[in-house]
Amino acid sequence: MNARLVTRNGGTHEVATSTTGSAFVSLPPHPATKVTLFNYTGQKIDWKIDNGSFIEANNNTAVAIDGLVGSQQVSVRRTDLSGSPVTVKFHFAD
Repeated sequence: MNARLVTRNGGTHEVATSTTGSAFVSLPPHPATKVTLFNYTGQKIDWKIDNGSFIEANNNTAVAIDGLVGSQQVSVRRTDLSGSPVTVKFHFAD
């Protein structure tokens, strides 16, 4: 599932998790070598690079992901697999 870019505010972007719960949502494509995820959703989220294993991120944490070719390599979902979307913030860096 591809991302739906919710907002862009001075370099901070947001993406909503999937309404199906279990599906990962890819970040919008951008030629970035680094993405920082900010999880202030009130929920744990899972993130992964491409088709790799997912890693859990607790609420109120930030995760810096390096070595990317593009931001679309990163995808997120709710850890509890709920279909109620939450909004994850992120930054791109080239």
